[in-house]
Amino acid sequence: MKRMLIALTAAALAGALAAAPAAAADVQKVQSIWQAAPMTIDGVAQEWDTSEPVTDDGSGVQYALRNDGRNLYIIMVFRAPQPGSGSRVSSKSTLDYTGMKIYFAAGGKKAKDHGVLFQKKQYTAEALIANMEKRGQAVSEAEKAEIRKKPTHIVFTEEVIRPKKAPAAVELAGGQIDSPMYRQIDKGPLTVCEFRVPLALIRAAGGARSGDPIMSGDPIMLGFEWGGITQQIMRDMMAGRADQSVSARDRGVSAEGGWRDSSGDSGGEIGGMGGGVGEMGRSSRYPKHSFWVAAALAAGN
Repeated sequence: MKRMLIALTAAALAGALAAAPAAAADVQKVQSIWQAAPMTIDGVAQEWDTSEPVTDDGSGVQYALRNDGRNLYIIMVFRAPQPGSGSRVSSKSTLDYTGMKIYFAAGGKKAKDHGVLFQKKQYTAEALIANMEKRGQAVSEAEKAEIRKKPTHIVFTEEVIRPKKAPAAVELAGGQIDSPMYRQIDKGPLTVCEFRVPLALIRAAGGARSGDPIMSGDPIMLGFEWGGITQQIMRDMMAGRADQSVSARDRGVSAEGGWRDSSGDSGGEIGGMGGGVGEMGRSSRYPKHSFWVAAALAAGN
């Protein structure tokens, strides 16, 4: 992990990972690296030691891609502003409120019809129990007592994004297809996020059957979207408690938050003065970030 973090802080590595301009001026072409064994999704960068990160110019976030025959793996590293840099804007923005939306489309066109919303949520003990029961989980009294030993719990969630009229979702749980997965670790000025996206979801987004292979070099458009100001963040700011921790909707106030913009995302474009909330809820300290890449999968060895 140490070597990876050192690599991620080296400016000379920006734009690496065999990245080259794609046909569209605003899309970068990125080559994924073959992963021989399934990766552990834990927010620890140790397995990424041999990867050289790509830097998104707009947000400053650094990322890399790997894949095996079942999943696409993504690491993203966010960095707080360095002391003396003169910047007050973090590449993380309000990630812990909004979550990370990763869109995907088989082919060369951008589309937000299919994707996954990855979120880190904090529940009170009672809200977690209520959420588990709402999802159909049987929670025994012994399990409830164990949960209540801690006042709050961090939970990582993954919500599949698909059109309302789309065919039945790809069967994930209990089958031969892995589920999406997300983990995040905050360490000092760095936040490391790891994501797993099943290739079966990408196949389905392209209209293919779940068993159809995605060949090496097939173009996959990946879109990343996070941050910005939401109505909940504005309410927290007004109450003096906007601490950029986790999704306030799940701090025991509500039991669940969907992937759609029910939070009232106002766009969060750069604007305002001194990091304050300006007209239409925009803030220069909490910009909304979005970028696309054209990813090419690696072939198996």
